[in-house]
Amino acid sequence: MKISIGTAAVVVLATIFAAGCQSRRTARIQENGALFQGLDSFSQQLIQNGLVNYGFTPELVYMALGKPNRVAAAETAQGRVETWTYKNFLYTNSAAAKFGVNNPGTKQQPGPILSSSAPGGPSLTSTKTSPVQPTVSDMSDTPIATLVLELHGGRVVAIRLE
Repeated sequence: MKISIGTAAVVVLATIFAAGCQSRRTARIQENGALFQGLDSFSQQLIQNGLVNYGFTPELVYMALGKPNRVAAAETAQGRVETWTYKNFLYTNSAAAKFGVNNPGTKQQPGPILSSSAPGGPSLTSTKTSPVQPTVSDMSDTPIATLVLELHGGRVVAIRLE
């Protein structure tokens, strides 16, 4: 069977598009699939939501947050301590989510979207509701900080916002 160049190009573009739709966090989880599957459901949920917990290993932090903006290491009397820094970290009182161009924070708010410009959103006069989607105005009152994680013995031992 002979495939035309046009058909091959469409297949290649469709494959690239499908791969591009996959979130970076999902890709990192799939990269470490066996490790992720071996976790308890609570830890899996944290990682899927872009959150970390005390005791997480560097691999688990990477799955949840990606590569840090900065890593510093120091030798102490207790052993090697690494400090991982994530800049532009969007947070709330109940949870935190990394904020970035390719991974905007998803601040969940109850109720319908009332913006007529939201994709798939209702018009200002309709009663149609749609899933909550973040907007720039949603993030205007949410603090942005630097997330700092300290790892000792290959585990997160301190988490703070600066």
